[in-house]
Amino acid sequence: MDIYFILCSVARQENAGAAARAIKTMGISGLRLVNPLCDHLGERARATAHGSNDILEQAEVYPTLQEARAGLSLLIGSAAKKRNIREDRHPAGTLPGILEAKGDLLSGVGVVFGGEESGLSNRELDQCDLLTTIPMFRKYPSLNLAQAVMVYASILSKITLKLNRKQQPAATVDELAAVRQKALQVLSDVSIPEDHIIHRRIMERLMMLGRDDMHLFHSFCKYYLKKYHNRIK
Repeated sequence: MDIYFILCSVARQENAGAAARAIKTMGISGLRLVNPLCDHLGERARATAHGSNDILEQAEVYPTLQEARAGLSLLIGSAAKKRNIREDRHPAGTLPGILEAKGDLLSGVGVVFGGEESGLSNRELDQCDLLTTIPMFRKYPSLNLAQAVMVYASILSKITLKLNRKQQPAATVDELAAVRQKALQVLSDVSIPEDHIIHRRIMERLMMLGRDDMHLFHSFCKYYLKKYHNRIK
């Protein structure tokens, strides 16, 4: 399970460097930047990274979040504000349990953060499979970008440090992506549009399933696709 931290529209070099330092200390090496508004290899970024310049230098830069999710089975958004009542926002502390329940279904996971000013846009949030948040005592003062990255990296170290010890092999088949595509086919067949509340809720809950339930869904789809599409994959 490769874990990538994805920073969208990061504007301050210090935050880029601090994020690199935070994830490296917790056993995470994957950093992706979407439309960065600062030089992530600049002097201030390198000074803040302090021993994590390799993370900055190896960071992959993409123009859009859609392109940045290449090769990732699951995209997890971080959001401090709730946009509407139909969303489930899971506490960040539940992420290790959610990811471990999927076992070898995951080949790659992306944790997405928005820019310093306004966080993730509505369009970016819509591209995430799950939304998470850091529970806080009060709304203000809120955590800044680098602090939020540190909190998530620390939480996910329960997985990364365990994986480093166990040396688990990477998944060879992106089953989660297959599950997503099959679900989209079923929803399309019953004429539920993507912008419908039911469509969004079903896809959100589907991404919460553990490995056994995912396999059960695969079995259902095997019969469904054979009956209605004359195919088994």
